[in-house]
Parts: sequence; C-alpha cells; structure tokens
Amino acid sequence: MSSFSISTLGCRANQADSERLSQMLRAAGMQELPAGEAVDCALVNTCTITAEADRKSLKMIRRRLREARVVIVTGCGVTERGGIAGLPEGAFAVSPQEHKRILDILAGENISVGESSEPDDRQHRTRALIRVQDGCDHFCSYCIVPYVRGAVRSFDCDELVHQVQRLERDGYKEIVLTGIHLAKWGLELEPRRDLAYLVGRFLESTSAVRFRLSSVEPISFPRSLIDLMRECPERLCPHLHLPLQHASDRILKRMRRGYTLDEYDELAQMFLSVPGACMTTDILLGFPGETEEDMDILSAYLERTPYYHLHVFPYSRRPGTAANTYKDQVPEQLKKERVERIIALGERSKERVLSAFRGTKRPVLVERLVPGTDLVTGTADNYISVSFPGDASMLGQIICAVIS
Repeated sequence: MSSFSISTLGCRANQADSERLSQMLRAAGMQELPAGEAVDCALVNTCTITAEADRKSLKMIRRRLREARVVIVTGCGVTERGGIAGLPEGAFAVSPQEHKRILDILAGENISVGESSEPDDRQHRTRALIRVQDGCDHFCSYCIVPYVRGAVRSFDCDELVHQVQRLERDGYKEIVLTGIHLAKWGLELEPRRDLAYLVGRFLESTSAVRFRLSSVEPISFPRSLIDLMRECPERLCPHLHLPLQHASDRILKRMRRGYTLDEYDELAQMFLSVPGACMTTDILLGFPGETEEDMDILSAYLERTPYYHLHVFPYSRRPGTAANTYKDQVPEQLKKERVERIIALGERSKERVLSAFRGTKRPVLVERLVPGTDLVTGTADNYISVSFPGDASMLGQIICAVIS
C-alpha cells in the first residue's frame, strides 16, 4: 500500500483543506503516516500570509524532499495569483482549486492509487473541520491573502448540509466552521444569505453534533448569530474568536480594518452577554507608525475586556501589500518588547477569565488521556481547556465537568 503524509501550516481553513486531502488519498487506497516519516508522497499545505510564513513553508518543503519520493505543494503559497517564490526543484505545485489533479500526478510517478477497501480509520475522531467559503475582498493593508485566494466564493449550502450530516453519522461530536473570511459566507449569493442562515440550516438538519465557529471578522458579522447562541446553547458553542488586531483607531484605519474600536466593542459586548461566553482574539503589534500612545490605548482596552486568549504576533513586512511601502516601520527590537508586554497582559486576562469560571460546570469534549495520570483533558463548549478524572471510555464523548 502506498503511503502519504501531510504537513499543514497556517490557519484552520488550511487544516480543513488538509482533512479533505487526507480523505481523498485514503479513499484512493493510500495509508497516512505521521509527517516526517519516509513516505511515497508528502504533501505540504503552505501559508504565505507573511514573509516569515513563506520561510517556514520553504523549509518544510525542503525537509520533505529528503523524506518522500514525491512532494506536492499546495495552499496559499501556490495559488494562481501569487505566493511563495522559488519553489524547490522536484516539488509539484497544485493550487487549492486543483486538488483532484494530485491523483493524476501520483499515477504519473508510478505511485499506486485506486479505491480503498479498508474502513475509515478516522471515524473515532472527536472534532471535524469544514470549510464553507474561500477568498477575501477586504484588502487589509498588511495582508496578502486577498491576492492569493481571490474573490469571496461561498460554497453551496445544500452540499455543506450533506457534509455536516455525514460527519454526524460518522460519529463526530463537534464540527468547526472555517473559511478565509467566514463572515462573508452567502453575501454574494442570489438570493443573498448570511452565515447565521447557514448555521441555522446546519442546526435544523442535524440532531446532536455541536458546532463551533472559527475566526469570524467583525466586518459583516451577522448579529443574529449571537441570537442563535442564546437559543441553542447545547448545539452552538458560546466561543468567538473575534480578531481585534489593534485598539487604536488611528492604527486600525492605517490597517484598513474597516471598523473603529467602538464598533468592535459594541459587537464584543453583545457576544459577552451570552451565558458562558468566552472570547479570544488576534493582536498585531509593531505596525508601521505605531506609537507608545497607541500601545497605551491597546493596553487599556485589553485590561478591561475579558479575553481568554490573545494570539499576539509582530507585524511582518509582506511584499505586495500596501503596508510594505510605509516609511515609518517600527524597529524589530521595539516590536519584540511590545509583543512580550502584551503577551504578559494576555496571561493576566486569561487568569481572570478562568477565575470567573472556576467551580462552574461545562460540557467538555474529551480528547486525550493525560499520560501517567488518571486524568482526561478536553475542550469545553466555550473553549476553555479542562482536565478531570477519567479513562479511555470517555474519549470522544461530551461530559459535563467542573472547571477547576
């Protein structure tokens, strides 16, 4: 039996693509092995959002070329509109829209593909990712994604409903909805729909599986999604990753984020009023022109807003974006200091959120045994990580547990 591995860089949309690639290759009779082992085919699902992401992707590709007969590179780094320059010789480039061509490439390289007679060995898995749309048309000044992913494209609602029904039948307990700009689903369709409509269809067409939203941008966020969280607390997780990026209106405008802090905060507070709500966010530091006054505004907002987790990262220049041409770039050492400062603030915020939830019971999807203990660990509906006494019989189940 031919073998393959998949290495995934970047966002949950890429993770969802890798899940589909895995399903396609296993259906073709191939065996999946952990990334890094010797295989017939190694796939690298690349990210190109920053120059650093390009560097990591190229490093991964070169490593896989030493381990596999054939290396296939996909993801944002090989789209028609641009991406990683200088792909190593010997690697096949396949855009995310051409994944079915991978089977032809393997057959041409004398790697056997056909139909699998083996049962799906992943049906015990607890969480599935499903990508519901592609593309972005927002053009933040620091981001290359709209150039490499193209215009917004919403996937067909009926087909997505069939997918989530199949995942529920396969035994998944949680489905995570992902996209390049998730909040844009349905806005270009005729008749016009929105993400709340899609989630409502999912809830109506399934009976028990719970749904979680991946990162949802404030722009185009349908407020009726929050109403659904109130109406269906056992089915739609009260967790929202709502990217902020910055709290200074001046910096937000230079980033071309399309909202002010007050507009963002109105949405955030609306969500935080949902029972059990827990919020996470992205923070981009060291953007060109950022001053200590901007940092003070950001720090003050983060101190008064209960975030469970801050994903903090320094601005990285990306050729092809507007911000790359800005003259007032922030020195690297100053970026590093600001990142460390906000990470520390984020840890304090996380502890405050945990303190507020300690002693409360939440439905927890049990995912792992804790080695060397009689504990299991999993993720609560509101995204808080929880450990409690248990055994292997609980894996893949949703258990009501106390946050300690």
